[in-house]
Amino acid sequence: MTRSTEFFPAWASPPGETVRQLAAKKNLQSIDLARALGVPLKDLSQLLNGELPITVTRAKSLAGVVGASERFWLAREAQYRRDVKALQDDGKQWVSSLPFADMTRYGWLKAVTSTGEKLRQALEFFEVSTVDEWRDRWLSDQAGITAYRTSPVFTAQSASVATWLRQGELAAAGLSVGTWSRECFERLLPSLKSLTRLHKPAEFIPQLQEQCAACGVAVVIVRAPKGCPTSGATRVKNGKAILQLSVRYLRDDNFWFTFFHEAGHLVLHEDRLFLEWSERRELDSYEEEEANKFAGQLLIPSSEEAALRALPHEHRSIMRFAKNLSISPGIVVGQLQHRGLVRQDKLNFLKKRYSWAE
Repeated sequence: MTRSTEFFPAWASPPGETVRQLAAKKNLQSIDLARALGVPLKDLSQLLNGELPITVTRAKSLAGVVGASERFWLAREAQYRRDVKALQDDGKQWVSSLPFADMTRYGWLKAVTSTGEKLRQALEFFEVSTVDEWRDRWLSDQAGITAYRTSPVFTAQSASVATWLRQGELAAAGLSVGTWSRECFERLLPSLKSLTRLHKPAEFIPQLQEQCAACGVAVVIVRAPKGCPTSGATRVKNGKAILQLSVRYLRDDNFWFTFFHEAGHLVLHEDRLFLEWSERRELDSYEEEEANKFAGQLLIPSSEEAALRALPHEHRSIMRFAKNLSISPGIVVGQLQHRGLVRQDKLNFLKKRYSWAE
């Protein structure tokens, strides 16, 4: 007999579960049950698991062998098929909402064509058993990302955002990280500024990860899939902090300001998930402003503000100023532009452009 390869969700309860319960009460052996139902013993498990339907003939046999009425078994079969259909439709819609093309392109999942196989992989990726469990974990009021549903497009993007966050969790799990310590991390941050002067991600990312890991912070760089506009995220889970960045920003000033902004969230607001949006939507304006201020003052202390504003707008002066503060010249240019002291199209040659393919 050819076995069906269609995906049947294990969480839709087949009539066979009830058959097993009633047969056990009557101490019926499998061979006796198979004989009474008119199926080969080797095919009995398929009937009990819902792969073979309960026909009118089988319903009559069940009623006579294990009990309940013929009508009960036919109704039980019909309900199971409706449940399976509803779950399959729900699963197909969920799979279609996921950025599956990018998930396979980035190596997070294997390339498959069957919707059933996509569903199996996606559930395994998120470590959930059902789509409903995924919703509870990622879209419920307790999940975290719902704090950002005020965004007019967030509902359409929720699956992509959840995918990006989940890949961040998986990447963080692969790092050896100590126990999260806010005090340790806050003390560490000033010394990390010197990493901004390195030119290649392949040079500074391993050092950044190693130093932050000692304070219980997993720094992960995860490409954002299609439909995910986030540039950074922070959260603390199971005694480990995750500081997650995308590769959306290709210049040093944007990348490092985002890093120290996210670090500010961990230091100041460690109690929940924070997401940063590349479109610069103001989702939590007070806390975002606090994180911006934290990052800005860490990179360029208030004591240097007057010197920054008096700085001649030529590259040698900027490079000397940056070296004295142990930061990259690109960050100084970015801060000058942010304050409106330099036009956005000026001095950008001092900003380093990163290649994340390295």
